[in-house]
Amino acid sequence: MKRIATALALCWALFQVWIWWDKELDLVFVRSAHLGFAMATGAAVMAARSKRLYERIVLLAAAALSFVPPVFHYLGHDRWLSRISGLDPVYTSDLVVCAILFATLGLLGWRLVGKGMIFVVAVFVAYQLLGGGLPGELGHRQAGLSDFVDQQLLTMEGLYGIPLGISVSVVFYFILFAAVFELFGGGRMIVDLALAMTGRYRGGPAKAAVVGSALTGLVSGSAVANVMSSGIFSIPLMKRAGYKPTFAAAVEAVVSTAGQIMPPVMGAAAFIMADMLRIPYTQIITAAALPALLYFTSVFITVDFTARRDALPLLPSSELTPAGQVLRDHGHMLAPLAWLAWRIVSGYSVSSACLEGIAATIIIGSLRANTRQKPRDILLSFATGAQRAVTVAIPCALAGVIVGVVAFTGLGTKFTGMIVDLSHGSVVLAVLLTIAAAIVLGFGMPTTSAYVMSAILLAPAMVSIGFAPIATHMLLLYFAVLAMVTPPIALAAYAAAGIAEAPSSKTGWVAFGLSIPVMLIPVMFLYRSELLMVGSVPAIIGAVAITLLALVASSGAATGWLIVRHKMPVRLALAASAILMVLPRDVVPFWMFGVAILAAIVLWSRFGLKTRSGKADADQTSGHI
Repeated sequence: MKRIATALALCWALFQVWIWWDKELDLVFVRSAHLGFAMATGAAVMAARSKRLYERIVLLAAAALSFVPPVFHYLGHDRWLSRISGLDPVYTSDLVVCAILFATLGLLGWRLVGKGMIFVVAVFVAYQLLGGGLPGELGHRQAGLSDFVDQQLLTMEGLYGIPLGISVSVVFYFILFAAVFELFGGGRMIVDLALAMTGRYRGGPAKAAVVGSALTGLVSGSAVANVMSSGIFSIPLMKRAGYKPTFAAAVEAVVSTAGQIMPPVMGAAAFIMADMLRIPYTQIITAAALPALLYFTSVFITVDFTARRDALPLLPSSELTPAGQVLRDHGHMLAPLAWLAWRIVSGYSVSSACLEGIAATIIIGSLRANTRQKPRDILLSFATGAQRAVTVAIPCALAGVIVGVVAFTGLGTKFTGMIVDLSHGSVVLAVLLTIAAAIVLGFGMPTTSAYVMSAILLAPAMVSIGFAPIATHMLLLYFAVLAMVTPPIALAAYAAAGIAEAPSSKTGWVAFGLSIPVMLIPVMFLYRSELLMVGSVPAIIGAVAITLLALVASSGAATGWLIVRHKMPVRLALAASAILMVLPRDVVPFWMFGVAILAAIVLWSRFGLKTRSGKADADQTSGHI
């Protein structure tokens, strides 16, 4: 079974190289085949892991059926060239193929993505098929099953739409590069460098996880993949340093999740955003840079405060590898990473940049004995990358179904009207309603799906109120990303909990608590566009300074530590300080009051607070971050 799964994954990787080479292939067939390979590979992997004979048979049957739609689209090539959607008839064969596709996708999505996502998709599908009979504004004029099949199977405006197109042309190649780069020691090099930079200080392993995941995020836009690649090193180190297993897993989950917003290689949702906004991806990178750095800074501050509050011991020097030695042994592996980043920023196609990066990794990694790999292992890394891509391709296809339903039924416009009506003209209330809806839509959703649903349902309302489109979409992207650490289904937290041998549910809630200060960042750049690199240099510096102060206040409120331990009244005051710094500055400069409260607490803590443990607190705070 494992050989079947590996063979399918390798065929998928070769297919992706083929479609990169041959630009004349029909796009419907390309996307259909991409999804077919993803479903077949996922089914084969699950069959290899299953110990039940009947389950293996069902999964292998699903793998075989996964190739029915791509064969159907390949054979019908001439038909697609002349067909007019909405006018030409839908045949019985179309209905049969669509039924096979949705049954197979639903089964595999249930197993690979989760029940929550399938339930949401089922609700949207039912709305399109049955919503014509609903009263009032919720009703629509879609005719029924034929229109649904026409849209979802025979065009690129439904299941084979933008989300799956991004998986085909962008995300797969990034994941493939990350798998090859990891094989040649690139991932371990990043973790070792991060540990060399932070390991000497209190809470060093947790800080190394933050720095390491920030660097890992340069090449991987997958939260779970980041957890599995860096967490296997950082989580055991954090546990040995004194962190509780749940906290160690939560830290890794939160910082690994940020890989999806870390330029230059962001997650699939960022590329979908560029397509929706009709702007170059490089503009998305520019806007995302400062918020991403502030995200990691927020978590860094929180883990530092936690380490000081709990007086965690320092790591022994035997656990650390000097940065010089890391660079001597693996520094040459930075070259492929630099090449990839340069090509992307220069505007080359993502697929070409990633394939060039893969070639550079293999060539440069093979020059030295300590990183040289066997041809068989290199081939298997391609299979590993393809298997990881399954967890992106299937959610993208499911998100495409939702996009199609919303577009054809006009549900997005109706949702916009609801938010505007409920806010009663209050901008702050509209923002809060949007954030609450984004969090609810993200429950149990992969990032891509959560962002797509939020973008098509919530973004128009925010834009109509007057917020900049890129700021609105970036805010929704942040909350879609944070869905990976938001209970009840926090996928990144659960993956980290498995490594830490910690309770999944508790780890999810701890990770959510760590991410609360981070939630201030998207609200800040909604009102302070300077954080998205818009405006003069002094204005950008001022916005960053205020945001950093807000993050310090919110981290102090979350951990109960700021110079010394604080009880609930002071923690509430710190929370109020952070909120005041986030509020709009148009009429009343609330941020000044927030800064004043924070400054008063800092001065009181440093010079005026007398506690029994005052000396111990002073000794503890004398170390460096």
